[in-house]
Amino acid sequence: MPRRPVVSALLLACATLFALVPAAQAAGAGRALAKTQPTSFAEAVQRGSAWSVGVYMFVAGEEDPRVGAGFFVDDKGRIATAAHLLGESPQILVALPDKRLIAAQVEGQDETTDIALLRIDPPPPVRPVFARPGSLRVGDWVMAIGEPFGLEHSVSAGIVSGKDRHFGDDGELMFIQSDVALNPGNSGGPLLDATGAIAGMNARTIVGPAGTPGASLAIPIEIVLQIVGELRQDSRSPARPRLGAQFDDVPPLTAWTAGRRETTGVLILSVPRGSLAERLQLRAGDIVTTMNGRAIGGSADLVNALLAWRSVVDTRFVVLRAGKELVLALE
Repeated sequence: MPRRPVVSALLLACATLFALVPAAQAAGAGRALAKTQPTSFAEAVQRGSAWSVGVYMFVAGEEDPRVGAGFFVDDKGRIATAAHLLGESPQILVALPDKRLIAAQVEGQDETTDIALLRIDPPPPVRPVFARPGSLRVGDWVMAIGEPFGLEHSVSAGIVSGKDRHFGDDGELMFIQSDVALNPGNSGGPLLDATGAIAGMNARTIVGPAGTPGASLAIPIEIVLQIVGELRQDSRSPARPRLGAQFDDVPPLTAWTAGRRETTGVLILSVPRGSLAERLQLRAGDIVTTMNGRAIGGSADLVNALLAWRSVVDTRFVVLRAGKELVLALE
């Protein structure tokens, strides 16, 4: 019998089998990926809603209250929210998830970081859960709960677009960037991870030049909790030293002009009169590379160093100025 047709059939079967393997692998990978993508956020929202509140400020002479959001930071009735919401409001009400309204007292506020601490009494039986610092990854799902336009406990979802974002005007702060929809009434509310744990405090949205939706920004929860801890110690003003300078990442052109082939370090944008930065002899245009022996690769590094700063004694900055490396300290 001729063998050729059998061999051809065998080769055809093998070719078909090998062609199916990548397809099967791709299908398996697709199924595995689908399992990691939530089909609903209902359970996470239900969990996160337990520690999310509405914050309503009533101002004399105004018919409508100023509306914001907040979240519990402990089981003692303490609530974090945005400081800019409070103003001179003589009465602050907190709207709990069960629809109850409770008057709140201000325990402290820090205008520099725009974080305020409220307290209600009696405290509800709530023990908030916080995301592990730095656990969010670019591409992870996140949700916001707030009171946009006065719509109680509204939820929006999106993904993390970037981490450790810093802007020169914001001093000692950095942000989580996402495409979650934030509107008036979301300020001060929680940014939740996909499990419903609190990952940050919603701060604001950068709107495009034509009014198009932009990037939404939230303060990482570790920074919020640090400022809250400082406010509990001193409600008037945190004891941590404040540099006072505006700074940002080093732009590529600035680095190139300075003869550098990388954009590491932090560019000082301005040094206000009377600030600690002026006393330390920092100048606009300086590139900070080290603070107290800690390498500064970018603005997020400097923010972290400033948040950990406790005393100006023996403080040292290493900067590049006009092509020379200088060590700056208090005189």
